[in-house]
Amino acid sequence: MVNSLLLLLLSTTAGVQDPTRPLTAVPVIPAAVEQNSVPSPQLQLQATFTGGQASAIIDGARYQVGDSINSYRLVRISAHQVWLEGQGKPLALTLFPSLLNLSNQ
Repeated sequence: MVNSLLLLLLSTTAGVQDPTRPLTAVPVIPAAVEQNSVPSPQLQLQATFTGGQASAIIDGARYQVGDSINSYRLVRISAHQVWLEGQGKPLALTLFPSLLNLSNQ
């Protein structure tokens, strides 16, 4: 009898959503925005080295000033940020950008 109740309980819970799983909404992007937007590169600055010959680790590879990264050229390295030029506009990569966003709130 216990086995019957257990099977009945397991069979009725198959359609129930996991209560620990967050509810997610699918974002709707208008077609006009989707066609006109130019994707920005998703480069991640992971480390900088400023002693001696400055270099930076971006997406797991080491670069120095003047090196090419995708269609950008590395132009400056500081302790917490690097600057790239290319594709008609500059791009700044920052170490721990999420911490900067928190401090600006």
